[in-house]
Amino acid sequence: MLRVYQHTLNMGPALAANHTASFKTPFDCQLVHVSLCNSTANAGTLKIGTPADDDAYLKAKSFGVSGNPAVAALPASFDGDAALGQFPHIEAGTTMLVTITDHASHMANVCVVLTFTEG
Repeated sequence: MLRVYQHTLNMGPALAANHTASFKTPFDCQLVHVSLCNSTANAGTLKIGTPADDDAYLKAKSFGVSGNPAVAALPASFDGDAALGQFPHIEAGTTMLVTITDHASHMANVCVVLTFTEG
């Protein structure tokens, strides 16, 4: 059985600008699920990639609104150039870049959960 780990970004209360977050992967892994939500009716977007290609794995995906998460959970959901409609395989030590583009009316209580499997 493959080990699963999650990386969570939780921002609140209200965003006033766009945000980025970076982290390094601890081992070879595969991104298999993304959940993204905010508590307002304003849907910003999320991109997942690397510093060299900010949407390598997931192009601009709209946030879920009013507390109802949107998800990327199927291989075809991962539409970046490095994923090509498959769950992206990511090497150990890769710097991941998560880009949150705020809505003009501002999102609030933003939560993003990235789920990875080892390997």
